Amino acid sequence: MWESRLKRNVARRRPALLVVLGVLAVGAALAAPRQFSRAADPLEGVKTAIRLKKFAEAATALQKLASAGNADAQYMLAVFYLNGVSGPRDPAQAKSWLEKSAGQGNARAAFSLANLFAESDPPDRQAAEHWLARARQLGFSAPTAPPGATAPPGAAAAQQGPPSSLLPAAQLKDPGVRREALWLAATDGDVPSLEILADPALVSARDEFGRGALARAAEAGAAPAVALLIRRGAKVDAADEHGMTPLMLAARAGELAAVEALLAAHPNIGAADRNGNTALMHAAMSGRLAVVDRLLAAGASVAPRDVQDWSALDFAEVRGATDIVARLREKGATALHRSAIVVESPPTSVQRAQRDLYAGWPDLAVAASRATPDLMHAVLARGADPNATTADGLPILTVAALAGTPASVEALLAAGAKATHADRRGNSVLLNAVRIGREDIVLSMLAHGVSPDGGRADPEPPVIAAAKAGRGGILRALLAAHAQPDVRDQHGTSALMLVAQTTDSESLRRLLDAGAATEGVDKAGRTALWYAAHAGKLEAARLLLEHGASVDHADAAGESPFAAACAAGATAIVDLMLTKDPRLEARTARGDTALLLAVNAGAVEVVEKLLARHADKDTQNEFGDTALIIASRNGDAALVRRLLSAGASARLRNKDHASAADVAQARAFTAIAELLKNA
Repeated sequence: MWESRLKRNVARRRPALLVVLGVLAVGAALAAPRQFSRAADPLEGVKTAIRLKKFAEAATALQKLASAGNADAQYMLAVFYLNGVSGPRDPAQAKSWLEKSAGQGNARAAFSLANLFAESDPPDRQAAEHWLARARQLGFSAPTAPPGATAPPGAAAAQQGPPSSLLPAAQLKDPGVRREALWLAATDGDVPSLEILADPALVSARDEFGRGALARAAEAGAAPAVALLIRRGAKVDAADEHGMTPLMLAARAGELAAVEALLAAHPNIGAADRNGNTALMHAAMSGRLAVVDRLLAAGASVAPRDVQDWSALDFAEVRGATDIVARLREKGATALHRSAIVVESPPTSVQRAQRDLYAGWPDLAVAASRATPDLMHAVLARGADPNATTADGLPILTVAALAGTPASVEALLAAGAKATHADRRGNSVLLNAVRIGREDIVLSMLAHGVSPDGGRADPEPPVIAAAKAGRGGILRALLAAHAQPDVRDQHGTSALMLVAQTTDSESLRRLLDAGAATEGVDKAGRTALWYAAHAGKLEAARLLLEHGASVDHADAAGESPFAAACAAGATAIVDLMLTKDPRLEARTARGDTALLLAVNAGAVEVVEKLLARHADKDTQNEFGDTALIIASRNGDAALVRRLLSAGASARLRNKDHASAADVAQARAFTAIAELLKNA
């Protein structure tokens, strides 16, 4: 089952995008019998966000739609929670949303629940078979029964189609989605998915940088994927826009198995990239002797030199790979040895090699990238234009900000360089310096009067970029220069909201002192205090409350900061907020109170505090669930006992006409069911 397969792989660094692409392509079609026209599809915005990998935006939209009762959105949101696509994995939330979606007739949600229960630890066979039966009733024909569940007679004979773990790849139809899925499968070495996706047209597809599936598999060291893609027609010598071939990528990554798979296809082992570097040079950069030996055995030459006149031996020496140095010398390699020249006076012109790595760059741009400003001063003195750009549209001031020194930046500004000039992506010089953490450059620019708010075309304000990157020193420098504290990014997020989720109390205090609005909201209606509560950041919550933040300011889904703290099990923050007399019975859009959220999170200490404040223990949400029903569904015996001791009713039923005992029995929580029946 595809959700379960990815559940077992959550230790991977990559987000489970292939799962999301599967949902994007097949979720709506398989979820429920209702049909929507393309123009009226309420999930179209979510699908667009997923295609663009804007997962936070997609999750926010899904939360709103799911809370409003959209069954397809509930199912997709469950997949997000299950696979940690836009935050930490939350199986409990995933299960809750799947149940709500299945309750509205979503067959695929019911089948996913069957998988979850079948692969839980320990497996819940009874619940798995219940949901599998329900999925069939709703019209879902599973290729196989969930693991651990009993297959009905004749099911094996009737089985058709690929294994369920391959369902996403098999059912992806959109060419763009299939291409993206192929590239992800190649990177992950997912051979079963590649078997389905790797048709000749897709195998030859490349991204804007000229890299396709084979390049990705080679760089990732996925040898079986490399072999499969070559069998399916991938060109072994296909180079990207920098001239890098799959063999160079595998060699640079030090991936011996991938190098072996590529050599089996007889690539041009002497090919060079745009800078003249061969696969052997890239292998020397990796420091992996085994890869160097394999390339030498395949006939790689030690003689070639790149545009800077470096050989493979030069790269090995710089890398400090003494074993590779020795091997290359055995093969007759020579390194570049320059005579030691003592320069008595600073350079006054740019010396260029016959094959210049900086071809197309003005002399001033080359000088701006140097560690000392002497050469730049000399070039400026000869009348060089400080506002010129490189061939790829990079302002010289940006070159100095990214690769030079504060002295170089100051010299260019003094010569008339305009800090407002943007690169081709619209980024100002200041924004570029902020993003790479050049605090020295930022301070120098601010001292010379550069606006701390960046350029008009900046895709995000420098203050936001600094907050997102966790660069507290730069953020505080921008604020000291009177940057606007309440600017927002495209999602309506402010620096205050971003810093509230961290332990950087000093930056948070500076933002508040600068006038950042404590009650400002993003596009999801969330305040900085909501984010601090959700992240469990006590000191941030304390500072925000001291500056008047409201514990009852609900977001678009109706969840207040106090409710968010309860849902996060943030006991210390709940304690702090209780001193502000929050509305204990305030409800979210789906009717949940703070008590229901705390019970669902299994936050025993928070539940105790809410009960001590006389929170309504029998309140029901829009699905009719009580705290006792939720605790029973989650198999939380300790909370069931505590709620019963507080007088919670075991007789109340939800909209499925199920009592707490019924819910526990359906999930084979026998001890809890008996406890409830005797209550």
